[in-house]
Amino acid sequence: MLPWKSIIQIQKQSDLPVYLQIANSIIKEIKQGVIKPGSRMPGTRVLAEATGVHRKTIVNAYDELLAQDWLTSVPSKGTFVNQHLPEMHPVKLSAEKVFDKKETTGFKVKMNHNIHDSSRTWRHIMGFHDGPDVRLVPVEQISKAYRSVFNRKSSIKNFTYVNTEGHQVLRKVLSEYLNDTRGLQTTMENIFITRGSQMGFYLLSKILIEPGDHVIVAETSYKYIDLTFENLGGKLIRIPVDDNGIDVDQIEKICQRKKIRAVYVTPHHHYPTTVTLTAARRMKLLSLAEKYGFIIIEDDYDYDFHYQSAPILPLASADRKGLVIYIGTLSKTLAPSLRIGYIVAPKNLMVELSRMRQIIDVQGDPFLEQAVAELFIEGEIRRHMKKVLKEYHKRRDYMCSLLKDKLNDVMEFKVPDGGLAIWAKFDNKIPLPEMALRLRNNEELIISPGLIFNTSRKKLNSTRLGFGWMNIREIEKSVKLLNEAIRKKYW
Repeated sequence: MLPWKSIIQIQKQSDLPVYLQIANSIIKEIKQGVIKPGSRMPGTRVLAEATGVHRKTIVNAYDELLAQDWLTSVPSKGTFVNQHLPEMHPVKLSAEKVFDKKETTGFKVKMNHNIHDSSRTWRHIMGFHDGPDVRLVPVEQISKAYRSVFNRKSSIKNFTYVNTEGHQVLRKVLSEYLNDTRGLQTTMENIFITRGSQMGFYLLSKILIEPGDHVIVAETSYKYIDLTFENLGGKLIRIPVDDNGIDVDQIEKICQRKKIRAVYVTPHHHYPTTVTLTAARRMKLLSLAEKYGFIIIEDDYDYDFHYQSAPILPLASADRKGLVIYIGTLSKTLAPSLRIGYIVAPKNLMVELSRMRQIIDVQGDPFLEQAVAELFIEGEIRRHMKKVLKEYHKRRDYMCSLLKDKLNDVMEFKVPDGGLAIWAKFDNKIPLPEMALRLRNNEELIISPGLIFNTSRKKLNSTRLGFGWMNIREIEKSVKLLNEAIRKKYW
C-alpha cells in the first residue's frame, strides 16, 4: 500500500478546499508515475483514515477525479486509475513547422487608416486625458451592489440567456431617472440598454442608414460616429458650429436642396468644442425635423456634468413626433470600464434594435445591469454625482485659471459650462501634433495632438484638454510642463 499520508499534502492555511487539495495531490502522483494507470485506489473509508480527514471529503475528491477522467469506477470492484489518462499535452496535427501567426496573416487585410492609434495605452503618463478620474469611482458601493445581486437566490437566472433589450429593473429605474432629470416622458418599454453608447450608435446606424443616405454632422464632430456613418455608406454633410452651437440655418438651406436622412448632434456640450446649443436653435431644429422628416440623433454623453445654472433640457424632452432618438451613457458617470449605454426611442424601434443586436452580441451583462439598478434604487448614483460634480467643478475652475495665467498668449479657450475638458485653440506658431508626439514619446506629458478633430476640409490647431482625469496637484504640474515645453521650443 502506498504511503498516502505523505503523498497527499493538505495545507490548512490554503484557500483551496481540502477535497481539491487531495484531488490535486493524486493527479500529481499519477502524472509522475507513482500511481500507475489501472491500479486500484483504496476505498474512501481507508483513505480517510490514512489521511485523517472525513470520509465525505474523500468522496468529494474521488468525484472530482472521476469527473476529470483520472479515475474510473467499476461496479462491485472499486475505483481504479484510468488506463487512458486525460491528455496532458496537446497533440500536434502535423510534425511540419507551422506558420508563425504572431506577425502577419497569410492573406490580405484591409487596413483602416482613418482610425488613429488609441491614446488609452498611454494612460500611465500624466496629462490632459479626456474622461473621468477612476480614483473617484464608488468602488465600495459598486462591490456592495454586486454582492447583493449575487447573493440572491434568483441570481442563477442570470447565467442563462436574458432579455436582449436589457434587464427589466435597470430599464425601469433608468426610465424614472431620465424622466426626473431630463424631462423625458418614457417608460421602460422605450429604453434599450447597450454595452456603452458606441454600440448604440452602431446598432442604430445599421438599422437607419442606407448607402447613399445624407447625414448631417457638425464641421468638427465625434470621429467614430462619422466613421460609423461612412462605413455604412452614409454621405456626410458638415455644418459649421459657432458659439451658439451647430448652425441650424445652414441645416435648413441644405434641407431645401437635398433629402436628409438624419442629423447627428451633441447639443448639451458639443463634442469636441463644448459649446451649448441655444434653446432657440433647438426649437428650430425640431421644427425642421417635423417639416422635412429627418431623424435627430441626440448624443447626450455628459448631461450630468454641468456646472452652471440648470441645463437646458434635451431635444428629446420636446419631441412631439417621435423623430428624436436619445442616446446616453453611464460609463462616464460610474467608470469607463463599466460599459452601460442606453437608447431612448419609440417602441417599434426597440424591436429592430433587439433583432440587430442578436447578430453581434445577443445580450448585455445581466449582473452588471442589476448592480447598476441597485445603485439607482439605493440612491448611490445621485449621491456619487453630487460628490464628483463638486470636485470636477473645482478642477475646471483651477485649470482654467492656470491656463489664463500661464498660457493666455499662446492659446484661446472659453470656460466650458460643463463636461470634463476644455477646447483649446493654439497659436499657429505652435505645431500641436509635433509637440504632442514629442511629449508623449518622451513620456513627459499627454496632450491630444488634435488630429482626430480634423476633417478633409478643415485642419485645426486645436484640441481638448481634459481636467477631469487629474487632481489639483496633477493639473498644476501638467500646466507647468506644457508651459515649459512651449516656451523652450516654440515661443
